[in-house]
Amino acid sequence: MDKELLGLINLQPEQDYLDELTYFRSSGSIPFMGRYRLIDFTITNMANSGANVIGVFAGHKFRSLLDHLNRKEDFGLEGRQGKIFVLPPDWNDPSDISQGDLKHFHNHSDLFRRFKGDQVIVSGTQFISNTDYTEAVRYHKENDKDITFIGEEVENPPNSPVLRMATEDGRVTGFTHDQDNGHLYTGVYIIKKEVLMNIVRFCIDNYKPSFFHNGIREKLDEYDTGFYDIKAKTHYFYSVQSYFNNSMALLDKDRYREFFYGQKKVKTKVSTNPPTLYKKESHAKRSILANGATVEGTVENSVISRNVTIGKGATIRNSIIFANCIIEPGVHLENVILDKDVTITEGRQLMGSEEKPYVVAKRSRI
Repeated sequence: MDKELLGLINLQPEQDYLDELTYFRSSGSIPFMGRYRLIDFTITNMANSGANVIGVFAGHKFRSLLDHLNRKEDFGLEGRQGKIFVLPPDWNDPSDISQGDLKHFHNHSDLFRRFKGDQVIVSGTQFISNTDYTEAVRYHKENDKDITFIGEEVENPPNSPVLRMATEDGRVTGFTHDQDNGHLYTGVYIIKKEVLMNIVRFCIDNYKPSFFHNGIREKLDEYDTGFYDIKAKTHYFYSVQSYFNNSMALLDKDRYREFFYGQKKVKTKVSTNPPTLYKKESHAKRSILANGATVEGTVENSVISRNVTIGKGATIRNSIIFANCIIEPGVHLENVILDKDVTITEGRQLMGSEEKPYVVAKRSRI
Protein backbone atom coordinates (compact mmCIF):
# COMPACT_ATOMS: atom_id res chain seq x y z
CA MET A 1 0.00 0.00 0.00
CA ASP A 2 1.47 3.34 -1.11
CA LYS A 3 0.63 5.58 1.84
CA GLU A 4 2.18 8.51 0.00
CA LEU A 5 -0.57 8.54 -2.66
CA LEU A 6 -3.88 10.43 -2.34
CA GLY A 7 -6.68 9.74 -4.82
CA LEU A 8 -8.77 12.64 -6.11
CA ILE A 9 -11.79 12.24 -8.42
CA ASN A 10 -12.84 15.54 -9.97
CA LEU A 11 -16.38 15.40 -11.41
CA GLN A 12 -16.90 19.17 -11.73
CA PRO A 13 -15.64 19.57 -15.35
CA GLU A 14 -17.87 16.66 -16.45
CA GLN A 15 -21.25 18.09 -15.51
CA ASP A 16 -24.04 17.13 -17.93
CA TYR A 17 -21.78 15.92 -20.74
CA LEU A 18 -24.07 12.92 -21.22
CA ASP A 19 -27.23 15.01 -21.61
CA GLU A 20 -30.34 13.15 -20.36
CA LEU A 21 -28.25 10.66 -18.38
CA THR A 22 -26.88 13.45 -16.17
CA TYR A 23 -30.09 15.43 -15.67
CA PHE A 24 -30.57 13.88 -12.22
CA ARG A 25 -27.11 12.60 -11.33
CA SER A 26 -23.41 13.38 -11.57
CA SER A 27 -21.37 11.78 -14.33
CA GLY A 28 -19.72 9.37 -11.91
CA SER A 29 -23.12 8.02 -10.83
CA ILE A 30 -24.17 6.90 -14.31
CA PRO A 31 -25.01 3.17 -14.28
CA PHE A 32 -22.94 0.95 -16.55
CA MET A 33 -23.32 -2.68 -17.61
CA GLY A 34 -26.15 -3.50 -15.23
CA ARG A 35 -24.50 -3.34 -11.82
CA TYR A 36 -21.68 -0.78 -11.95
CA ARG A 37 -21.37 3.02 -11.92
CA LEU A 38 -18.74 4.85 -13.93
CA ILE A 39 -16.99 6.00 -10.76
CA ASP A 40 -16.40 2.36 -9.75
CA PHE A 41 -13.63 1.99 -12.32
CA THR A 42 -11.81 5.12 -11.14
CA ILE A 43 -12.00 4.12 -7.48
CA THR A 44 -10.94 0.53 -8.24
CA ASN A 45 -7.92 1.71 -10.22
CA MET A 46 -6.86 4.12 -7.48
CA ALA A 47 -7.31 1.57 -4.70
CA ASN A 48 -5.38 -1.06 -6.67
CA SER A 49 -2.59 1.48 -7.13
CA GLY A 50 -2.19 2.07 -3.41
CA ALA A 51 -4.41 5.09 -2.75
CA ASN A 52 -6.19 4.28 0.52
CA VAL A 53 -7.73 7.75 0.91
CA ILE A 54 -9.88 9.04 -1.96
CA GLY A 55 -11.67 12.39 -2.21
CA VAL A 56 -14.49 13.04 -4.67
CA PHE A 57 -15.26 16.58 -5.88
CA ALA A 58 -18.93 15.87 -6.45
CA GLY A 59 -20.39 19.00 -8.04
CA HIS A 60 -24.03 19.80 -7.36
CA LYS A 61 -25.81 16.46 -7.98
CA PHE A 62 -24.27 14.13 -5.43
CA ARG A 63 -27.10 12.37 -3.56
CA SER A 64 -26.78 9.11 -5.51
CA LEU A 65 -23.00 9.20 -4.98
CA LEU A 66 -23.44 9.36 -1.21
CA ASP A 67 -25.63 6.27 -1.31
CA HIS A 68 -23.37 4.35 -3.68
CA LEU A 69 -20.13 5.08 -1.83
CA ASN A 70 -21.34 4.65 1.75
CA ARG A 71 -19.33 1.44 2.32
CA LYS A 72 -15.61 1.89 1.69
CA GLU A 73 -15.04 -1.86 2.20
CA ASP A 74 -16.96 -2.62 -1.01
CA PHE A 75 -14.17 -0.86 -2.91
CA GLY A 76 -11.22 -2.49 -1.19
CA LEU A 77 -10.43 0.43 1.13
CA GLU A 78 -9.83 -1.54 4.29
CA GLY A 79 -8.77 -0.64 7.82
CA ARG A 80 -9.05 2.51 9.88
CA GLN A 81 -6.99 4.51 7.38
CA GLY A 82 -9.13 3.69 4.34
CA LYS A 83 -11.56 6.49 3.50
CA ILE A 84 -13.76 7.86 0.71
CA PHE A 85 -14.77 11.50 1.10
CA VAL A 86 -17.60 12.87 -1.07
CA LEU A 87 -16.89 16.61 -1.08
CA PRO A 88 -19.73 18.88 -2.29
CA PRO A 89 -19.19 22.57 -3.09
CA ASP A 90 -19.13 25.05 -0.22
CA TRP A 91 -22.09 27.18 -1.31
CA ASN A 92 -21.53 29.78 1.44
CA ASP A 93 -17.84 30.53 0.89
CA PRO A 94 -17.66 34.36 0.59
CA SER A 95 -14.14 34.15 -0.85
CA ASP A 96 -15.21 31.91 -3.75
CA ILE A 97 -14.47 34.04 -6.82
CA SER A 98 -14.30 31.16 -9.27
CA GLN A 99 -16.93 29.52 -11.45
CA GLY A 100 -14.85 26.51 -12.51
CA ASP A 101 -13.43 23.59 -10.58
CA LEU A 102 -10.83 25.72 -8.77
CA LYS A 103 -13.34 26.39 -5.99
CA HIS A 104 -13.28 22.70 -5.05
CA PHE A 105 -9.47 22.62 -4.77
CA HIS A 106 -9.59 25.84 -2.74
CA ASN A 107 -12.51 25.04 -0.43
CA HIS A 108 -11.26 21.51 0.32
CA SER A 109 -7.57 22.33 0.58
CA ASP A 110 -7.57 20.87 4.11
CA LEU A 111 -7.73 17.45 2.46
CA PHE A 112 -4.31 18.05 0.90
CA ARG A 113 -2.76 19.73 3.92
CA ARG A 114 -3.76 16.94 6.30
CA PHE A 115 -2.68 14.12 4.00
CA LYS A 116 0.83 13.09 5.00
CA GLY A 117 1.90 11.81 1.59
CA ASP A 118 3.45 13.92 -1.16
CA GLN A 119 1.74 12.62 -4.34
CA VAL A 120 -1.83 12.97 -5.65
CA ILE A 121 -3.45 11.03 -8.50
CA VAL A 122 -6.29 12.98 -10.14
CA SER A 123 -8.94 11.54 -12.46
CA GLY A 124 -12.44 12.06 -13.76
CA THR A 125 -14.86 9.40 -14.99
CA GLN A 126 -15.03 10.17 -18.73
CA PHE A 127 -12.41 7.47 -19.19
CA ILE A 128 -12.63 3.96 -17.76
CA SER A 129 -10.30 0.99 -17.76
CA ASN A 130 -9.27 -1.83 -15.46
CA THR A 131 -5.79 -0.53 -14.78
CA ASP A 132 -3.23 -0.62 -12.01
CA TYR A 133 -1.35 2.71 -11.95
CA THR A 134 1.43 1.37 -9.72
CA GLU A 135 4.05 1.45 -12.49
CA ALA A 136 2.96 4.95 -13.52
CA VAL A 137 3.39 6.14 -9.93
CA ARG A 138 6.83 4.50 -9.79
CA TYR A 139 7.85 6.21 -13.06
CA HIS A 140 6.61 9.55 -11.71
CA LYS A 141 8.52 9.29 -8.45
CA GLU A 142 11.74 7.78 -9.79
CA ASN A 143 12.01 10.51 -12.44
CA ASP A 144 11.02 13.21 -9.94
CA LYS A 145 8.31 14.61 -12.25
CA ASP A 146 6.11 17.51 -11.22
CA ILE A 147 3.21 16.09 -13.23
CA THR A 148 2.90 12.78 -15.09
CA PHE A 149 0.02 12.59 -17.57
CA ILE A 150 -1.43 9.14 -18.14
CA GLY A 151 -2.55 8.31 -21.65
CA GLU A 152 -2.52 5.66 -24.30
CA GLU A 153 -0.62 5.59 -27.56
CA VAL A 154 -2.70 4.22 -30.45
CA GLU A 155 -1.75 3.53 -34.07
CA ASN A 156 -5.15 4.43 -35.52
CA PRO A 157 -6.49 7.45 -33.60
CA PRO A 158 -10.30 7.59 -33.35
CA ASN A 159 -12.32 10.49 -34.70
CA SER A 160 -13.61 11.77 -31.37
CA PRO A 161 -13.49 14.76 -28.99
CA VAL A 162 -10.95 12.97 -26.75
CA LEU A 163 -8.09 15.35 -25.92
CA ARG A 164 -4.64 14.48 -27.31
CA MET A 165 -1.14 15.22 -26.00
CA ALA A 166 1.81 16.64 -27.89
CA THR A 167 4.99 15.00 -26.64
CA GLU A 168 8.72 15.52 -27.08
CA ASP A 169 11.45 13.33 -25.53
CA GLY A 170 8.97 11.88 -23.04
CA ARG A 171 7.65 15.28 -21.97
CA VAL A 172 4.13 16.57 -22.55
CA THR A 173 4.46 19.91 -24.33
CA GLY A 174 0.82 20.68 -25.07
CA PHE A 175 -2.73 19.47 -25.61
CA THR A 176 -4.60 19.36 -28.89
CA HIS A 177 -7.73 18.07 -30.62
CA ASP A 178 -5.72 17.07 -33.71
CA GLN A 179 -7.46 13.88 -34.87
CA ASP A 180 -4.21 12.50 -36.31
CA ASN A 181 -2.49 12.61 -32.92
CA GLY A 182 -2.32 9.11 -31.40
CA HIS A 183 -1.42 10.14 -27.83
CA LEU A 184 -4.87 10.03 -26.21
CA TYR A 185 -5.24 11.77 -22.85
CA THR A 186 -7.23 9.77 -20.31
CA GLY A 187 -7.83 12.73 -17.99
CA VAL A 188 -5.64 11.06 -15.35
CA TYR A 189 -2.47 12.62 -13.97
CA ILE A 190 -0.14 12.22 -11.01
CA ILE A 191 1.04 15.45 -9.42
CA LYS A 192 3.28 16.42 -6.52
CA LYS A 193 1.14 17.70 -3.66
CA GLU A 194 3.39 20.75 -3.33
CA VAL A 195 2.89 21.60 -7.01
CA LEU A 196 -0.88 21.16 -6.65
CA MET A 197 -1.03 23.55 -3.71
CA ASN A 198 1.09 26.11 -5.58
CA ILE A 199 -1.32 25.94 -8.53
CA VAL A 200 -4.29 26.56 -6.23
CA ARG A 201 -2.59 29.65 -4.78
CA PHE A 202 -1.67 30.93 -8.26
CA CYS A 203 -5.24 30.56 -9.53
CA ILE A 204 -6.73 32.27 -6.47
CA ASP A 205 -4.24 35.14 -6.61
CA ASN A 206 -4.85 35.67 -10.34
CA TYR A 207 -8.64 35.11 -10.41
CA LYS A 208 -8.37 31.96 -12.54
CA PRO A 209 -11.42 29.62 -12.43
CA SER A 210 -10.01 26.31 -13.74
CA PHE A 211 -7.36 24.24 -12.00
CA PHE A 212 -6.44 22.21 -15.08
CA HIS A 213 -6.88 24.71 -17.91
CA ASN A 214 -5.52 27.81 -16.15
CA GLY A 215 -3.17 26.24 -13.64
CA ILE A 216 -1.68 23.39 -15.69
CA ARG A 217 -2.43 23.64 -19.40
CA GLU A 218 -1.62 27.35 -19.77
CA LYS A 219 1.57 27.02 -17.69
CA LEU A 220 2.77 23.65 -18.98
CA ASP A 221 6.28 24.82 -19.85
CA GLU A 222 6.89 25.70 -16.19
CA TYR A 223 6.61 22.08 -15.03
CA ASP A 224 8.74 18.98 -15.44
CA THR A 225 6.15 16.74 -17.10
CA GLY A 226 6.05 13.12 -18.19
CA PHE A 227 3.89 10.91 -20.40
CA TYR A 228 3.01 7.38 -19.30
CA ASP A 229 1.31 4.91 -21.67
CA ILE A 230 -0.97 2.63 -19.66
CA LYS A 231 -1.28 -0.01 -22.43
CA ALA A 232 -4.75 -1.12 -21.34
CA LYS A 233 -8.22 -1.67 -22.77
CA THR A 234 -10.00 1.67 -22.52
CA HIS A 235 -13.40 3.28 -23.08
CA TYR A 236 -14.12 7.01 -23.36
CA PHE A 237 -17.46 8.71 -22.66
CA TYR A 238 -18.22 12.05 -24.31
CA SER A 239 -21.84 11.66 -25.50
CA VAL A 240 -24.91 9.47 -25.14
CA GLN A 241 -23.85 7.78 -28.37
CA SER A 242 -20.42 6.87 -26.96
CA TYR A 243 -22.08 5.50 -23.81
CA PHE A 244 -24.38 3.34 -25.94
CA ASN A 245 -21.54 2.11 -28.17
CA ASN A 246 -19.29 1.22 -25.22
CA SER A 247 -22.10 -0.74 -23.59
CA MET A 248 -22.89 -2.68 -26.75
CA ALA A 249 -19.19 -3.47 -27.34
CA LEU A 250 -18.83 -5.03 -23.89
CA LEU A 251 -21.67 -7.47 -24.52
CA ASP A 252 -19.05 -9.58 -26.27
CA LYS A 253 -18.35 -12.33 -23.73
CA ASP A 254 -14.57 -12.34 -24.13
CA ARG A 255 -14.26 -8.55 -24.04
CA TYR A 256 -16.47 -8.37 -20.96
CA ARG A 257 -14.46 -10.99 -19.09
CA GLU A 258 -11.15 -9.35 -20.00
CA PHE A 259 -12.32 -5.87 -19.04
CA PHE A 260 -14.06 -6.60 -15.74
CA TYR A 261 -11.99 -9.54 -14.50
CA GLY A 262 -8.69 -9.08 -16.36
CA GLN A 263 -5.92 -7.46 -14.36
CA LYS A 264 -8.07 -7.27 -11.22
CA LYS A 265 -11.78 -7.42 -10.49
CA VAL A 266 -13.70 -4.14 -10.81
CA LYS A 267 -15.32 -3.40 -7.45
CA THR A 268 -18.76 -1.91 -6.84
CA LYS A 269 -21.39 -1.58 -4.13
CA VAL A 270 -22.39 -5.03 -2.88
CA SER A 271 -26.01 -5.93 -3.66
CA THR A 272 -28.25 -8.31 -1.72
CA ASN A 273 -30.80 -8.74 -4.52
CA PRO A 274 -31.89 -12.30 -5.41
CA PRO A 275 -30.76 -13.87 -8.70
CA THR A 276 -32.56 -13.00 -11.93
CA LEU A 277 -35.83 -14.90 -12.31
CA TYR A 278 -36.46 -16.32 -15.78
CA LYS A 279 -40.09 -17.34 -16.29
CA LYS A 280 -41.20 -20.21 -18.55
CA GLU A 281 -41.56 -18.24 -21.81
CA SER A 282 -38.49 -16.02 -21.33
CA HIS A 283 -35.56 -15.93 -23.73
CA ALA A 284 -32.23 -14.14 -23.29
CA LYS A 285 -29.36 -13.97 -25.78
CA ARG A 286 -26.03 -12.09 -25.70
CA SER A 287 -27.18 -9.90 -22.83
CA ILE A 288 -26.23 -8.83 -19.32
CA LEU A 289 -29.02 -9.22 -16.74
CA ALA A 290 -28.32 -8.05 -13.20
CA ASN A 291 -29.74 -9.57 -10.01
CA GLY A 292 -33.31 -8.88 -9.01
CA ALA A 293 -34.73 -8.82 -12.55
CA THR A 294 -37.83 -10.79 -13.57
CA VAL A 295 -38.05 -11.83 -17.22
CA GLU A 296 -41.07 -13.23 -19.06
CA GLY A 297 -40.25 -11.79 -22.50
CA THR A 298 -37.32 -11.77 -24.93
CA VAL A 299 -34.03 -9.95 -24.32
CA GLU A 300 -31.38 -9.79 -27.05
CA ASN A 301 -28.11 -7.87 -27.16
CA SER A 302 -29.12 -5.70 -24.21
CA VAL A 303 -28.11 -4.60 -20.70
CA ILE A 304 -30.72 -5.08 -17.98
CA SER A 305 -30.05 -3.53 -14.56
CA ARG A 306 -31.24 -4.60 -11.11
CA ASN A 307 -34.92 -5.04 -10.24
CA VAL A 308 -36.25 -4.68 -13.78
CA THR A 309 -39.53 -6.39 -14.68
CA ILE A 310 -40.02 -7.55 -18.29
CA GLY A 311 -43.57 -8.66 -19.02
CA LYS A 312 -44.89 -11.55 -21.07
CA GLY A 313 -44.40 -11.15 -24.81
CA ALA A 314 -42.21 -8.04 -24.43
CA THR A 315 -39.16 -7.78 -26.71
CA ILE A 316 -36.02 -5.81 -25.89
CA ARG A 317 -33.23 -5.57 -28.47
CA ASN A 318 -30.02 -3.52 -28.55
CA SER A 319 -31.15 -1.55 -25.50
CA ILE A 320 -30.02 -0.47 -22.03
CA ILE A 321 -32.52 -0.61 -19.18
CA PHE A 322 -31.64 1.07 -15.87
CA ALA A 323 -32.79 -0.15 -12.44
CA ASN A 324 -36.40 -0.51 -11.31
CA CYS A 325 -37.96 -0.17 -14.76
CA ILE A 326 -41.22 -1.92 -15.59
CA ILE A 327 -41.72 -3.21 -19.13
CA GLU A 328 -45.33 -4.30 -19.45
CA PRO A 329 -46.54 -7.18 -21.68
CA GLY A 330 -46.30 -6.79 -25.44
CA VAL A 331 -43.83 -3.87 -25.38
CA HIS A 332 -41.19 -3.65 -28.12
CA LEU A 333 -37.97 -1.70 -27.45
CA GLU A 334 -35.09 -1.41 -29.91
CA ASN A 335 -32.02 0.86 -29.65
CA VAL A 336 -33.48 2.44 -26.52
CA ILE A 337 -32.04 3.66 -23.19
CA LEU A 338 -34.51 3.74 -20.29
CA ASP A 339 -33.35 5.70 -17.26
CA LYS A 340 -34.21 4.56 -13.74
CA ASP A 341 -37.82 3.99 -12.58
CA VAL A 342 -39.38 4.19 -16.06
CA THR A 343 -42.62 2.38 -16.90
CA ILE A 344 -43.46 1.44 -20.50
CA THR A 345 -47.13 0.51 -20.67
CA GLU A 346 -48.61 -2.50 -22.42
CA GLY A 347 -48.17 -2.76 -26.18
CA ARG A 348 -46.01 0.34 -26.63
CA GLN A 349 -43.22 0.39 -29.23
CA LEU A 350 -40.13 2.60 -28.93
CA MET A 351 -37.38 2.51 -31.53
CA GLY A 352 -34.21 4.52 -31.92
CA SER A 353 -31.23 3.77 -34.13
CA GLU A 354 -27.70 2.56 -33.51
CA GLU A 355 -26.48 6.05 -34.41
CA LYS A 356 -29.02 7.81 -32.15
CA PRO A 357 -30.58 5.69 -29.41
CA TYR A 358 -33.96 6.77 -28.04
CA VAL A 359 -33.54 7.98 -24.43
CA VAL A 360 -36.41 8.02 -21.91
CA ALA A 361 -35.86 10.25 -18.87
CA LYS A 362 -35.93 9.04 -15.27
CA ARG A 363 -39.35 8.31 -13.71
CA SER A 364 -41.18 8.68 -17.03
CA ARG A 365 -44.32 6.73 -17.86
CA ILE A 366 -45.09 6.08 -21.52
